[in-house]
Amino acid sequence: METAVVEHKYEILVIYNGVTKPLAVESHQQVQAVLQHAIHLFGITQNQHLLSLFREDGTVVPEDQSVAAAGIRPGERLALRPNAVKGG
Repeated sequence: METAVVEHKYEILVIYNGVTKPLAVESHQQVQAVLQHAIHLFGITQNQHLLSLFREDGTVVPEDQSVAAAGIRPGERLALRPNAVKGG
């Protein structure tokens, strides 16, 4: 029986305003923490609370889960952009 090896630390790609940057994540990390790292990676200082990570299909990545639980895979491309729902 073959078991899938899931790396605990790997790189994803975060896209913000057309710029793509690599970001190292760990499978046990909370998505909220990854979001904060991405915001700092791009030096965003305004309206941070409105930003979310989105998959290529446009669905938002749930922030209350771990990277592994949210299904974020090595090399995955996530867009960092404002979330209309958070704007409330």
